[in-house]
Amino acid sequence: MIAVVAGPFGTYDTMMWPTRLAYWGLVASIGILIGSVARAIKKTVCVRPHPAVFDAVVSLLTSLFLAPAIWLLRGTLDPQISRVDLSLFSISLNTVIVVGSVFVLRRLFGLEQPASYAVSARVSKVPLTRLHRRLSDWPDAEIMRLSANDHFVEVATSHGTETVRLRLGDAIDEMEPVKGFCTHRSHWVALCAIERVERDGARLFVSLRNGDRVPVSRKYRPRLEQAGLIDRADGQGG
Repeated sequence: MIAVVAGPFGTYDTMMWPTRLAYWGLVASIGILIGSVARAIKKTVCVRPHPAVFDAVVSLLTSLFLAPAIWLLRGTLDPQISRVDLSLFSISLNTVIVVGSVFVLRRLFGLEQPASYAVSARVSKVPLTRLHRRLSDWPDAEIMRLSANDHFVEVATSHGTETVRLRLGDAIDEMEPVKGFCTHRSHWVALCAIERVERDGARLFVSLRNGDRVPVSRKYRPRLEQAGLIDRADGQGG
């Protein structure tokens, strides 16, 4: 809407406001679509990118496809300028600057994680798994718990929870090399996330560092006993 009112890059002088509305609406929509695809490609092919590298590469990938789209749209919708009058190089340069600025602002405002270009030592110690690549806040989010919910899995991380469309068994397979246990047919917890084991009457729960309490069923209790997390004499009736 700011672009429609302000009419940057000469669009105020050459387009009426309905045309500017259509033009900038299409530019923004196509930009979001291309940017999302570029982010997904970068997250898939790069194991653990530095935030500055990630933003720079995604900005370039986005601009590579967005600039020609802007060139085509401007030449088609602008009644006073044809495509031969437009410089694709100039459009590409402006696109890189604008898109790069958007990614920097998203990072600084916490919409991308980590919310800083200074990567801490703690971030580098988080084990990377294949499941991380399905999350929006990877790679510094520590996965603590997986919980099945129909055809989805709720992934509890150090940043919060996120739902992915995946079977619990497949999600557990994608957690390698992180060690963990199934405490229930619907729950898996990371060993490093377990803080203590609690009793609530006859039932046992695993308390995690993020405050979650995960039930321990009779079927899966022996695995936690073998790991020394639960005494064999504890909670025989739950």
